[in-house]
Amino acid sequence: MFWLYSKREIKLLLNTTLVLFSAFALLLGQSWSIALQQDSDLTANTVGVYAGVEENGVNTLVAQLDEREKMLDARELALTTSQGSGDRKVLLLITLMGSGLLGLILMNFYLDSKRRKSLVS
Repeated sequence: MFWLYSKREIKLLLNTTLVLFSAFALLLGQSWSIALQQDSDLTANTVGVYAGVEENGVNTLVAQLDEREKMLDARELALTTSQGSGDRKVLLLITLMGSGLLGLILMNFYLDSKRRKSLVS
């Protein structure tokens, strides 16, 4: 029970909670920066330079290979995009849950301190 703790213990519990949530926020921020970096990497990979030469037997085979490579790249992009959106949803869910828990813990500290003051008076 919170109202049985001394002021020193209450401050220690509050500071410990804030430090833990700060560490959680730091790790969450790093996860968001990694997710944003992966998005920019996907965008950067789609830019390319192409040059053309006269058609011959070898060029047609190379063109067919290029078309297949483009199809495979499109499939890979679709897979990584769908996987990335799932990762972002999980990351957003963790962010919301962490924020909610922090709010509940801070509200608990506030209500316990009010209760302790009402028991003293």
